[in-house]
Amino acid sequence: MIFRLVTTFFLLVTQSFAQTSNVSTGSFEITKTPLAILGEELAPTYADLIDINEEVIWEIHVPKDYDPNNPPGVMVYISPQNIVNEPNGWLEVTERKNLIWIAAQKSGNKVQVSKRISMAMLALPLLQSTYNINTNRIYVSGFSGGGRIASLVATNLPHVFKGALYNCGANFWDTANDEQLLHIKNNRFVFLTGSDDFNLDDTKRVYAKYKKAGVKNIKLMVIPRMGHSNPKRAKFSQALEYLDDLAS
Repeated sequence: MIFRLVTTFFLLVTQSFAQTSNVSTGSFEITKTPLAILGEELAPTYADLIDINEEVIWEIHVPKDYDPNNPPGVMVYISPQNIVNEPNGWLEVTERKNLIWIAAQKSGNKVQVSKRISMAMLALPLLQSTYNINTNRIYVSGFSGGGRIASLVATNLPHVFKGALYNCGANFWDTANDEQLLHIKNNRFVFLTGSDDFNLDDTKRVYAKYKKAGVKNIKLMVIPRMGHSNPKRAKFSQALEYLDDLAS
């Protein structure tokens, strides 16, 4: 299973990378293969999870005032559809809060779970090959089925992803060893849903399981009259403020 690579991946995203002087900011796309990102030595260990020669397109937004001396955090977003459709107003918020936003195309609910998780993980070394990032502000989010994948990423790699925002979809972890559970308890999580969301009760159940497991840094946001959708700008900003309390 994919999480046998957790230790290797942790070392990968916490080591230093050479930074380039000419960097792109604003919104753009990057197309790369897992082989190009991970290199010939590490990439083959992912071969049963994702085609290491397959070109993957990531949609990225880097704050326009990017400064390597004030490194931004990262928000990895997982869409339930193969088309990303970044939520309206979110990029304005990540710009203001000094976060790089990144999402892989063709990573929707019909794609194999291990491949979706792999693409979310690969977003980090992809960025670190060019940008200096604040590893204390690495977050993951997703909507609906993407939120469920985000909950798998966040709780299986809690030493990498320091917080998560689950929008109208979340799963409880299957297993967690003592070290994982310690990291999970040190991280922050927002469960966001709407009063008219068909996943409302399920989201509340998973939130309650986190609480019962001893995770205290959790917040439940139920937005009145919101159905099954991503939150608008103000509520997204509020959720990020809660996640950033950990890094402050």
